[in-house]
Amino acid sequence: MKKTVVVIDDKPIIRRAIVQTIKWEELDCEVVGQAEDGIEGLALLEEKRPDIVITDIKMPGHTGLELAEWMRGHIPHAKTILITGYQEFEYAKQAIKLGAFDFIVKPIHNQELSRIVRAAADKIEEEHSVLRQSALLNDEVSRLVQRHSHSLPALRGQWLESRIMGIKEAQNGQQAMNELGIDYSRFVMLAFRPLAGNGPRFDKPANREALAELAVECCRKEGMNTITLYQGGDLIVMCQFDRVPIDREVRRKLNAAAGEWLSMVKKKAAVEFRASFGSVYRLPQELQQAYREVSALLDSGFFRSDEMILSAESEQAARTQVKFSVMQDIERFEKSIEQIPMEQLVEETKRIVGQIGIYAEGNITVARGLLAEICLSAARYYFHATGDELGLGKSIDQLLEEVYRLDSLKEASDYMAELISRIRVKLEGGEKEYSLIVKSILEHIHEHFAEAVTLTTVSTHFGISSGYLSRLLRTETGENFVDILSKVRIKAAKRLLKDPKYKVNEVGEMVGYKEYAYFYQVFKRIEGSSPKEFKNKK
Repeated sequence: MKKTVVVIDDKPIIRRAIVQTIKWEELDCEVVGQAEDGIEGLALLEEKRPDIVITDIKMPGHTGLELAEWMRGHIPHAKTILITGYQEFEYAKQAIKLGAFDFIVKPIHNQELSRIVRAAADKIEEEHSVLRQSALLNDEVSRLVQRHSHSLPALRGQWLESRIMGIKEAQNGQQAMNELGIDYSRFVMLAFRPLAGNGPRFDKPANREALAELAVECCRKEGMNTITLYQGGDLIVMCQFDRVPIDREVRRKLNAAAGEWLSMVKKKAAVEFRASFGSVYRLPQELQQAYREVSALLDSGFFRSDEMILSAESEQAARTQVKFSVMQDIERFEKSIEQIPMEQLVEETKRIVGQIGIYAEGNITVARGLLAEICLSAARYYFHATGDELGLGKSIDQLLEEVYRLDSLKEASDYMAELISRIRVKLEGGEKEYSLIVKSILEHIHEHFAEAVTLTTVSTHFGISSGYLSRLLRTETGENFVDILSKVRIKAAKRLLKDPKYKVNEVGEMVGYKEYAYFYQVFKRIEGSSPKEFKNKK
């Protein structure tokens, strides 16, 4: 069934662009209404009760935050996607707390918005599916247990799934536990998540079952009974204790079980996962909270990429290492760009990125917003110091896109340090200065490399002959047009290849190569390896 969509934005051009240029049929969605302000938007939401709403944060009447809060209270299954400017990240942080599904930063790119809408539609379908399955489970659990004792692990997994999804049981909860043979004094939730690029091969039921059985065996060695299930791509394990354990015992057993599982999976399947385990709980009603805890810990792996086993205790320690105002740090940082030695500047950059990791408390959206603020702060300082908007070779939009594609806090730290170093070198005159026309040409190539860019189209755009443009580039950069364009495209391709959702041939088309064979040839010439080899070793 198609998902219904409502679009709310006070800017007609943005509203029309979203409604008319997104390929809704391919997303299995249908736009059922649009509104130009918050008041009209609220009335439309009450009338249409859509599955997905796309709304600007700042509007007359009601803000996008108010609409998101209304949606959570009145249409809880629906997903709200907020449109925000880069200066509104604090609003975006608040929106996540109010239950918004995601947000997209202006200017809006169709590909990114389509990805978020598809994710929202998939999430709605997944939740509906769980509700349907759980309703059937509550009606049939007793009869199935009696007739199919060999199915107990699966039924226990379904019981656990209904609990962590917060679905109320149709029968007495203790009775269901007795019939399923679930008996414990305390429990701790354990979870495993594949690192980027390792997930797809475990979509097969046989592989998933083998991983779950291995987790059961590792926990059994430590004296813990278990219930397992897969939720959102994560392997979830409810580890049960038959008596009240002491904290040291919990840490020892969970670290041992998780460590052995991670080691065996890496050795046998040559892939890597990250594990997390949470606090000790007692009541079945706390299973949803326990699941959210380990899921949030796994999300915090973005900030703690060097740690393979994350725990509630280690997370709390990381959060309490330091108390600070991150915005004040960023403001002081901008002033220090040209005042402290280069080596110290790089260390200060990495320190502030680390502070952001603590401040964000596991919220990747907040972290990326603050990283973008550092990026903007540095670019703003460079412009004020030089008056040159094109000197960094990238537009603000391109810098922000790169920030939002970073996979971990460590990668963010390296990226920011490299950016700040480049700015410092330019401010100190350590890089060659190009003429205004060459800067404009290079900027044009960086902005349009994914299109059918040629020496002829660029020379026509600037109103000069292709021969003169070629000589200009060769004289000032030491490279010809084709080499410059190729390097820009391959640099963009390398970043896209790090994202597991893109196939190699798709990346070639995304950066401007219509023929994969040519993309392969250019990539290997510049990088020394094929696109596939580069993707597999990341």
